[in-house]
Amino acid sequence: MGQGPNERCGTAPTSHNAAVRAASRRARYVGRAAVAWSVVSTGLAAYWALTGHGFPYASDAVSDVTGPVVGRFGPDAAWVAVVVVGAPAAVLGGVMLRGIRTARPVLIALGVLVAVQLLLLMTSIDLLTLIGYTPYALVSLATRPEVAAAYARTAAETGVAHQLFWLVGGFLWALATLAYARRSGSGCPRCGRREGSESWRSPASAARWGRAAAYLAVVPPVVYAFTRFAWALGFPLGISEEFLREGQELGMWTSGAFLASFGLVGAVLTLGLIQRWGEVFPRWMVGRSGRRVPIALAVVPASVVAVLLTVGGVAMWSGYAEMVGAAVGGSAEDIQPLGVLPTALFPLWGVALGAATLAYYYRRRRACFVCGRGETVPVSAEEHAA
Repeated sequence: MGQGPNERCGTAPTSHNAAVRAASRRARYVGRAAVAWSVVSTGLAAYWALTGHGFPYASDAVSDVTGPVVGRFGPDAAWVAVVVVGAPAAVLGGVMLRGIRTARPVLIALGVLVAVQLLLLMTSIDLLTLIGYTPYALVSLATRPEVAAAYARTAAETGVAHQLFWLVGGFLWALATLAYARRSGSGCPRCGRREGSESWRSPASAARWGRAAAYLAVVPPVVYAFTRFAWALGFPLGISEEFLREGQELGMWTSGAFLASFGLVGAVLTLGLIQRWGEVFPRWMVGRSGRRVPIALAVVPASVVAVLLTVGGVAMWSGYAEMVGAAVGGSAEDIQPLGVLPTALFPLWGVALGAATLAYYYRRRRACFVCGRGETVPVSAEEHAA
C-alpha cells in the first residue's frame, strides 16, 4: 500500500485539512483581488465614457510606433478591449470563485485570454524604457538635472500610470486563473501537483531546459550592448554616419550605453537562475552569507521583466514592421539590418527569460506540505547536472 499525503507529510488529518483550507483561502483572495480590479476598471471605463476625457487609447494619445497593440486598431477596438477586462471579466471571476467545474477548460481559457490581453496587448514599451533608464536618471540628478526632470515628466504621464494598472491586472488575472485551475482540478490545491511523475516539471528536467533557456536569454542583451557601446565609441555599426553624428549631438548614445550596461547586469542576474549564487547568498553578502535565496526574490522581478521584454518586443515588431522591412530591403538610410537586430531580439529575450524563471521555480520548490508530493532537491543547479 502506498502512503497517502498525510503519512508522507507526517501530519495529522486535522492539520492536513487546515492546510488545505488555508490554500483554498489564499486562492479565493487572489480571485477576489482580480474581480475587484475588474470592478475598478469598469468604473474607470464609465468615467472615460461619461466625461470624454482620460481614455488612454484616444487616437491622438497613441504612438504609431511604440504604443500598445490594441491602440493600433483604433479607438473603437481599444474600447472593446477595455470593456472586456471590466464587467465581463468580473463576472468570469465570480464564476471561478464559486468553483464551478462545468466548462472548466473554457473558463480557464477565458481567464488566460484576459491575462494575455492585459499583459501583452494593452501595455507598451514605455514601462520597459522607464525601468531601463532609471539608473541613468538617478545619476543625472547630479550630472544632468534636465535629463532627470525629463525622466520624471515621462514617468508621471497618465499613459504610463494606465499601463501600470493594466500590468497589475494582468498578473492578478494570471494568478486568479491558476488558482481556479488548481482548486477545480484533481491536483493539490496548493501546488497543483498530481499523482505520478512530474515529467518536464521535475527538478532534474527543469535544470536541463532551464539552462538552455537561461543561456538563450543572455544573447539578446549582449548583442544589444555590443551595438550601443559601438555607437557610444563613435563606430556606426548598423547605422549611417549622419545618424551617428545626430545621436552624438543629442546625447543619445550616452544614455544608450547606460541602458546597455543595465542590460548586461540583467544578463548576469539571469545566469544566477542556473548558478549556485542564485540559490545561496555568496560570502560577500554580509548578514545573508550562506542563507538560501528566497525563491520569490528571483522569480517576482524576473517574471515582471520577462513580461515587459515580451511586451516591448511585441510593440516593436508591430510598430517597426515597416522600418524592419525597409532596412532588410536596403532602402533605409539611417538604420541598417544590424542596427535593427538587437531590438528585434526582444521577444526572444522575454520568452527565454520567462522560461528560465519558470525552470528556476520548478527546480527549487520543495515538496508540498499539503499533499506531500514533490522531490527534496539539492541546492545548486550543478548538482542536478552531475
